[in-house]
Amino acid sequence: MRLGVIDYGASNIHSVARALQSLGSKVSIVDTPDKFKSIDKLVFPGQGSMGSCVKKLKETEMITPLLDAIKSKPFLGICLGLQILFNSSEESKEKGLGVINGSITKIKDINNENLKIPHMGWNNVKIEKKHQLFSGIEDKQFFYFVHSFVASSTETSITTTHYGEEFVSSLSNENIFATQFHPEKSGEIGLKFLENFINWKI
Repeated sequence: MRLGVIDYGASNIHSVARALQSLGSKVSIVDTPDKFKSIDKLVFPGQGSMGSCVKKLKETEMITPLLDAIKSKPFLGICLGLQILFNSSEESKEKGLGVINGSITKIKDINNENLKIPHMGWNNVKIEKKHQLFSGIEDKQFFYFVHSFVASSTETSITTTHYGEEFVSSLSNENIFATQFHPEKSGEIGLKFLENFINWKI
């Protein structure tokens, strides 16, 4: 089995690739349309803005093969890799992939807590629905976050986290899973999560 880490020119692909390789996986960098064909599972790591990401995917003609792969192969989106699945984001005029209905909004400081934006650091993840990717992971474990925008709700939500407001920290729909947190930056618990993805049977 070969995992493909998608490179759209602005993500922390190497830390994700190293984490997957440390778990014994064969990893390829996917940076051209033809490379999707030889990949069994996809990982879309997140860093940067939705606008620049979508523009880069268009420039490299990767959107269509990416959407085709998302329809048929196990997919893990990380941070921006979660947000780009939605229809739109307040961050950019560029539209998302539209795989998940809804929009991404800037973090709201509902209770006037003088929150620092971006939300950066460790926060707990509340498991709302059981899922294979959280097998062996206890409820309210801490994962590492770096983001300024969130999905505040979706029917596909698996876990939630609180920072200014309750937001979706992971979601799943059939062969798709996505996290707002960074498992590759979350120590042993993050590696356990990635191991579960590697072993995930659809």
